[in-house]
Amino acid sequence: MTALDRYMARLIAVPLISTLLISAMLLILDRMLRLFDFVASEGGPVSVVWRMLANLLPEYLGLGIPVGLMLGILLAFRRLATSSELDVLRAVGMSYGRMLRVPFMFAIALAGLNLAIVGFIQPLARYNYEGLRFELRTGALGASIKVGEFTNMGDRMTLRIEESRNEGTDLSGIFVSARAPNGDIVSATAEKGQFLRTDDPDVIIFRLTKGTLIHQSPKFKVPRVLTFDAHDLPIDL
Repeated sequence: MTALDRYMARLIAVPLISTLLISAMLLILDRMLRLFDFVASEGGPVSVVWRMLANLLPEYLGLGIPVGLMLGILLAFRRLATSSELDVLRAVGMSYGRMLRVPFMFAIALAGLNLAIVGFIQPLARYNYEGLRFELRTGALGASIKVGEFTNMGDRMTLRIEESRNEGTDLSGIFVSARAPNGDIVSATAEKGQFLRTDDPDVIIFRLTKGTLIHQSPKFKVPRVLTFDAHDLPIDL
């Protein structure tokens, strides 16, 4: 590259990088507020916000690279024009095609980078982002239930967990009470419990281990009581 090419590359690179940084920061700040509200409403850990934002960066780069390249080229030639450098270059016989060599090099390189981001990196990052949203909604991160407190899950279920370990994957001291629309009441206590995913994003399974279940119904004179080694309780989110 000649001195002119290096000068053109510097003129384009500065606004290009500045545009990418500013646009990414603005988009991240806008999404960060909504993610904090979403994670707080779901009771999730704060650390998951940064993981979700990191998975959104490829999407923002795919939007910012074309805009940054266009602004970089426009501002570079604007500076050449306002400082009369463009007139000098034309006067010494420099053609527009020769001056566009560096912009075309930037365009080809960034087009390849953008193709890799949009075609490969962004789909994987978006999949990971939706996976984190799913885990927050289903309680797979172990944060939707507060330890040591009675938590109402909807209008017909109350849940209490005495102890939580391993980031919510190992629960103990379980009490759960559910009321059916027909008036039946099912209450259960268990030594351990674990939340499991299902194919339906609005339904999770609460697997209870080593416990007792009491079934009360207007049809029964006395409640039915049974003990179990394992019992799967579906929870409608």
